[in-house]
Amino acid sequence: MRLRWKVLIVVAFAAVAAVWAEFVRDIRTPRASLVEIHAIGTNISIQMDDIHRVNDAMKKKYGPNTETILTTRPPRMVTRVDGKVVAEARPPSQISDAMGFFVVGPQGHRGSTFPFQIDPRKVPQPGRKAEPRVRSLKNRFGKEVPDEYFDFDDRDAVTDRCINLAPADLVGLGKLLQIQSGTFCIVFWRGNPSGSMLIGVALADGDPWMRPFSRRICRWLMSAALTRMAATDREPPPDYAACLLVDRPDRSGAAETLETYVFEVRRDSSLAYVN
Repeated sequence: MRLRWKVLIVVAFAAVAAVWAEFVRDIRTPRASLVEIHAIGTNISIQMDDIHRVNDAMKKKYGPNTETILTTRPPRMVTRVDGKVVAEARPPSQISDAMGFFVVGPQGHRGSTFPFQIDPRKVPQPGRKAEPRVRSLKNRFGKEVPDEYFDFDDRDAVTDRCINLAPADLVGLGKLLQIQSGTFCIVFWRGNPSGSMLIGVALADGDPWMRPFSRRICRWLMSAALTRMAATDREPPPDYAACLLVDRPDRSGAAETLETYVFEVRRDSSLAYVN
């Protein structure tokens, strides 16, 4: 009897380890011999209708002498009754876009740079050059990233074709994973060395369970986007792909809001992890 329990425990641990390796670490996916760095920020928007709803709810709770205002540093909804603070809460906000840049290349060599600014809900117009501009990137990330990474011209990068993936495009798995929408754009780098990267910002509602599986989910999303691109575009696949999975849309700050993974795109459009 005791031996049977030991065997069952070993089998259970083996099964958990197999699931962790397959779905969390995605261990069977190849690794690329490249390195990358990135700087990423998110911008949020606050809708007036949402603020009015909070104000009405607080008046219903605390009475007609209630006043709720939005403060900006930090963003908070502050409720007062006759001048006395009775409640504070994070404002009802949503991510409006993600911005930043990726630099990818061989170890010890200058890589290709891919600046981006993408709204996960909306496909931008094609041919947008220098968005965001180098000055904007340096103002946002200059204290975190060495100056050498901002040594390029606004004309060195262009955002080309973009697509949007809705839950309907992702069949049943998209609904299961609670993917709301995603925008995927190809960014071309005209500097030296030249290159191209498919950058996707996908919005999900998976907090808190989704994050451990984000690596595998990102690879699946980027494969779906590459397939969609290839169906209508005769151009060769991009050199790289980057996934920004917004799995905690109600939180603030890029580190708390999203997970990021970078891939090398092989000739057969298969993906290999970078770093």
